[in-house]
Amino acid sequence: MNRAVLLLPLLASTAVLPATAQTWPAPPPSQTLTAEQLAQIQQRRETLLARVRLLAEQRNVHTADAAVFLHTATIAEKLGLYTKKDHAAQVAAVVRGLELGIERADLLVRNERPWAQKPGRSLRGYLSRVDGSVQPYGVVLPANYDPTSKTKLRLDVVLHGRGTQEIRFLQENERPPSANAPKPADGLAPNYIELHCFGRGNNGWRWAGETDVFEALEAVKREYPIDPDRILLRGFSMGGHGAWHIGVHHPDLWAGVNPGAGFSETRKYTQVKQDPPDYQLKGWHIYDAVDYALNLFNTPFYGYGGELDPQLAAAMNMKEAAAKEGIELKVFVGPKTEHREHPDSKREIMRLLARHERPERPELVKFSTWTLRYNRCHWVTLEGLEEHYRRANVVADATSQTLKVKTDNVTGLTLDPLPRAVTQVEIDGQVLPVRPAHPIHLKRQKGKWQAGQLEKGLRKRHRLQGPIDDAFTDTFFVVRGTGSPWNPATQIYAEKALQQFVSDWRYGFRGELAVFPDTEVNQAHWMRGNLVLFGDPGSNKILAKIAGKLPIRWTRDGVQVGKQRYGADAVPALIFPNPLNRDRYVVINTGHTFTRKDLEGTNALLTPKWGDWAVLKPGKEGPEIAAAGFFDEEWKLKD
Repeated sequence: MNRAVLLLPLLASTAVLPATAQTWPAPPPSQTLTAEQLAQIQQRRETLLARVRLLAEQRNVHTADAAVFLHTATIAEKLGLYTKKDHAAQVAAVVRGLELGIERADLLVRNERPWAQKPGRSLRGYLSRVDGSVQPYGVVLPANYDPTSKTKLRLDVVLHGRGTQEIRFLQENERPPSANAPKPADGLAPNYIELHCFGRGNNGWRWAGETDVFEALEAVKREYPIDPDRILLRGFSMGGHGAWHIGVHHPDLWAGVNPGAGFSETRKYTQVKQDPPDYQLKGWHIYDAVDYALNLFNTPFYGYGGELDPQLAAAMNMKEAAAKEGIELKVFVGPKTEHREHPDSKREIMRLLARHERPERPELVKFSTWTLRYNRCHWVTLEGLEEHYRRANVVADATSQTLKVKTDNVTGLTLDPLPRAVTQVEIDGQVLPVRPAHPIHLKRQKGKWQAGQLEKGLRKRHRLQGPIDDAFTDTFFVVRGTGSPWNPATQIYAEKALQQFVSDWRYGFRGELAVFPDTEVNQAHWMRGNLVLFGDPGSNKILAKIAGKLPIRWTRDGVQVGKQRYGADAVPALIFPNPLNRDRYVVINTGHTFTRKDLEGTNALLTPKWGDWAVLKPGKEGPEIAAAGFFDEEWKLKD
């Protein structure tokens, strides 16, 4: 289905599939707007909405470039983004944005897009596969940009710091072209494009914030002749954390990475005095960049921090972790500089970055991970682990006709494409013959490697490995039960948890969730996305379909986890491969497991709080965790 077609139900405040989904009431509009200003904005918003609906009906693939201004105005009003200090300028920016959206919509009707070809900076939009929302991004075209040229261009992906919200992002990305075109630095011609990601706000480039980077990147690659071997990643402050974590988790995508300030681990940065429970501590390994320091081997990284900036520690922690792997990390220190980029350091870093190209097929790959969510580097793909959240390593050397591989905590590998034809593989001391110039699939069973792929049965694999929060990084549908609950207390909890999820998603991930009644959900939903079910098997008909196929037993009398039983007031929350479609998740009775307090505080603590499953009991200040943990590699309860 054409992506633009999905805009019409989206902008009618429903979800992608049947247009009868329920949405929860939005908070009241910001009280900082006067009646006159509200009327001024509302008039233009209604005009733009009508234009956008028309474009969606016409299946215009660029509708989001106009609809992005509608998103900005709506989210600004719902979240009260107007501030007292910059009130007049912010209102003017939103009004002008809506007018610009109307202008763009009128041009799109005539299949004209002048903003996509003019040098300088402009605000764009794409339709997210995650929740069907329109999300913003900024593009800077160089002063010498020639839309008729087929020459492939370098692209710099730039991640912003904390505090950026939609109005500010609009103001930064819609300025006169003369003020926006990249300027030469140290004699370099400004012959590259910049992509400024929004990351769904200030979530630390985690979860759907990370997905945003790749969705925006794909949007730019569809429009411009981007050289895939000259894509650079840069960021400062919160963007520095994003560059560290996205850089080391996807080391084969970048020609070079420049993280500035930010943070690269959890314990020191958050000054945690007492470790959390093991099921939370393991979740730190998902995003702690220091745990992935081996991956610095594959990509040039240039760390930065001001001499007087406490966040210089992010780069120094990475430098220390890299040294333990035998890797020397270059760190630039801005002299007598606090929390900002020193111009001399930035100039030198930009000069160095411009020299790099991504190697297409390096002969030596060193890769480390703690989860199959991040499982690939160049021609090496991890297909299975012995245990999640324990470090897994692969070192693959193809400098001779014998491909030498060393692994730890790995049960399945694919080596494809190979950097050169090989005749045999020596893996962990075993020698196996292989077909030259063909993909190599290897699996380890009972301590021995053999040719072949891991079985497709119920097991943890890439993008189907948990934890609960992983379900919200790709397409998902929220489903509310409409039947008679087994337990009224459970239903009360489920409704509160649902409303909190809708509110927190709007605040922390800048989307408007549609909530489907279970009577409207069908195969089209669970084939396209993850299902997030609220209620119990009595109230939610979809949950009733699958309850008997879950590893946690739920009856009218209570919840059973292994041999442990909990009363009828207990509520299970979990993630599991959907029995109706084993290639997608089902989540029960929860959104993200971190709280609104976490979203408002340091984004370093936007980590999983319940693992793969939890049993919740009613408490005075919200649910209390009676038990929580992870399923094993076959999605079974651990003994």
